[in-house]
Amino acid sequence: MKKRLFSCLLVLLLAFAFPINAMAASIPSAQEVIYFEDGSYITVTLSETQARASGTKSGNKTYRYYNSNDVELWRAVLTGTFTYTGSSATCTASSCNVTISNTAWYVVSKTASKSGNTAKASIVMGRKLLGVTIEKKSAELSLSCSANGTLS
Repeated sequence: MKKRLFSCLLVLLLAFAFPINAMAASIPSAQEVIYFEDGSYITVTLSETQARASGTKSGNKTYRYYNSNDVELWRAVLTGTFTYTGSSATCTASSCNVTISNTAWYVVSKTASKSGNTAKASIVMGRKLLGVTIEKKSAELSLSCSANGTLS
């Protein structure tokens, strides 16, 4: 009897020691890479935030810009919120946030918009050397939701 009780307690202890988080904050998804002639590149990562209610979904597309030495210089995150019914989807909110890792870079312009089932953002980043802009990189960000709630 004591052995069985000890076994049950051990199983419960292990279950609570290694919890499975069924409501994780985000689920990372497919990644693509966009290469530039100078060896720099942008990685694109899609992550989906758990839906708060049936028929709604939020997600992020993160664009990370790296130089040719694989050092991240800046990142832009497009966030979109959607409603979907099974026969259509609508973007209800769109925003874009830029984080700069290398102080030579700065935001030239940044706009976020929504159209139909798509959240969009357009950014232009600049790089200065001795106070003079010597380089600009543009990125068009897009996050869509299908009628059945699949983000892409």
